[in-house]
Amino acid sequence: MSEPLPGDAPRHQNAVVGAVLMGGRSSRFGADKALADAGGRPLGLRVADALSQGGADPVVAVGGQAGSRLGLVTVPDRTADQGPLAGLASILLWARTGLVVVSPCDLPLLTGAHVAALVAAASTDPRRAGVAVTGPERRPQPSLACWPAAAGPVVQRLVDSGHRAWRDALTVVDWAPVALPDEAMADADTPASLEAIVHNLRPHHDGPGPSVP
Repeated sequence: MSEPLPGDAPRHQNAVVGAVLMGGRSSRFGADKALADAGGRPLGLRVADALSQGGADPVVAVGGQAGSRLGLVTVPDRTADQGPLAGLASILLWARTGLVVVSPCDLPLLTGAHVAALVAAASTDPRRAGVAVTGPERRPQPSLACWPAAAGPVVQRLVDSGHRAWRDALTVVDWAPVALPDEAMADADTPASLEAIVHNLRPHHDGPGPSVP
């Protein structure tokens, strides 16, 4: 399961790949949320902008069909319809070396500063992930994290053994918590929540990264 996909290429050890997860079904949203308008820019590209501004290059989509419509290279899921952990394994194995900073496609208030903090935490140890934690309880948010690409095989083994959830990856990869504001994880699960995030929370969004018109 760990052979490279077509198009894989070795990268410099210090390279940071950005990955926007677009393989979800968007069932609550009612349409492909990566293509939804988020203040004049597709939601998936708004997240891609934040990854790029945080130091990722290249930035690709993982799973689904929206990435190609948005002009992004799309890395297919190696194990179809097996949940988000399979998407993580797919992009880590594709990247092969360096770091991979991963985000869902539905975080319109994610900024380059948030991403840079995750990358900085992971850069201190090539075997360790930098994982967002939010709230007073510092709850881990492993769907927004910077992972060592070298963890790809062990994450794929989790998938092959039936694991599906993000939190399962935290049991096999060392990680450091990165405290981020709650807005970084404000997810647009429905059109109404996207509208609320983009417009109602706009006065509180003052960090660098993709601006909300």
